[in-house]
Amino acid sequence: MRINWRRRPFSLEIRLTFFISLATIIAFAAFAGIMLHSVQNHFAEQDVKNLQQINTTLSTILENPDDSERQKVEKIGIILASYRYISVLLLDPQKQVLYRSADGPDLMPVLKTAGFSQNLGSGNVFQWADSQDSMQNMHGMSQSTWRIIASPVASPGSGKTATDTLLIALSIDFHLHYLDALKHNLLMIASAMSLLIIFIVLFAVHKGHQPLRNVSMKIKNITSENLDVRLEPERVPIELEQLVISFNHMIARIEDVFTRQANFSADLAHEIRTPITNLVTQTEIALSQPRTTKELEDVLYSSLEEYNRMAKMVSDMLFLAQADNNQLIPERIPLDLRAETIKVFEFFEAWAEERNVGLQLEGQACIVEGDPLMLRRVINNLLSNAIRYTPAGRSVTVHVHERGKWAELTVENPGAPIAPAHLPRLFDRFYRVDPSRQRKGEGSGIGLAIVKSIVAAHQGKISVASDAMSTRFTLSLPRLAA
Repeated sequence: MRINWRRRPFSLEIRLTFFISLATIIAFAAFAGIMLHSVQNHFAEQDVKNLQQINTTLSTILENPDDSERQKVEKIGIILASYRYISVLLLDPQKQVLYRSADGPDLMPVLKTAGFSQNLGSGNVFQWADSQDSMQNMHGMSQSTWRIIASPVASPGSGKTATDTLLIALSIDFHLHYLDALKHNLLMIASAMSLLIIFIVLFAVHKGHQPLRNVSMKIKNITSENLDVRLEPERVPIELEQLVISFNHMIARIEDVFTRQANFSADLAHEIRTPITNLVTQTEIALSQPRTTKELEDVLYSSLEEYNRMAKMVSDMLFLAQADNNQLIPERIPLDLRAETIKVFEFFEAWAEERNVGLQLEGQACIVEGDPLMLRRVINNLLSNAIRYTPAGRSVTVHVHERGKWAELTVENPGAPIAPAHLPRLFDRFYRVDPSRQRKGEGSGIGLAIVKSIVAAHQGKISVASDAMSTRFTLSLPRLAA
């Protein structure tokens, strides 16, 4: 048993909701990150400024030769009293403690760090974490983090200048605690905002797709019984306008096919019913009373005529079916349209003479590439129609000439003009200019449809024009270059 692992694609609503929500959440997260970074930089700049200011002040006090050591210590205590979370350590050149803040951490381990050796005397601030800080209970943290500035201080004495080391540490636990709380709050707000954004976007996308669902519902309600329904492009958003226009064009083509199919079925039934009715009527009359051999022969000959007519109709329908399925593949050989017309003339001379209709051929040799039998059938059908509707004593004229890349054959006959409304439909199957007129002796009614199919198979064109003077069928085929 083969399992199909292919998943169905996600709906447009889910896709749009996902991507829009993702983009919004990323933008919100970027904003939150930038804000956190800005606050963190602000705290760092503020701490550095405070440390540098205190360092300058304390260095000035310690380097003053007029004050005693006790006076210096008192001044340092007064200055530190105005700052929170500041700790100071003063060491002599032998790294012995000269002064240490009473409530501050033990800053001696700082001397062993890389930050101390790299930033001593540079005025730069470095960071240090003390896991054994005595203030950890006050901050509620397992370790305390400090920003430290280290600088040498000139201390005059005994006739020579000695250099002490001053370390000033500022606790940043309060800032870190604030940043942690801010991150937590932002995370909670971001989670709530993300869910809210997803639901808002889902609702907006669902409402935005409402016109598409409306169009889909209207299309769903269209059946073979109401193919005349058309959607209104001006009633839909501009994004769906082209879709609606394309659908209307498609449904119009489908309606035309259904209409032609229905008319064709009705016409075919009517055309077959007539010879069958004739056969039944003739047979019933022949059987109604005793008949002579001669009378029975006449009935059989009449029936044979109807059978031949039906056989020709079936043959023509099979030919058109092949053309509809693109199975009509003509032979491609060079031939002269004028010479082929002369051959057809020879076949129609007797019938034209019987109807007192003349046949005239004008023009020059035109070489095309095509199937001789099919093209003779085209000329045959056009010429037979022309002779049939030409008044006695008049002539049918065939013009053969070249026009650019085309070879044109025009069959022209005088007679009653055809109304312009009928001209586009003359090549439809079983179409009648006069619906009340029967086809007794007028052919199967699909001769012009066959002409159109053969011309199309040869990549040609067929057109018709009619006025008070004459009716003209013009056949255009690609001319074979010399």
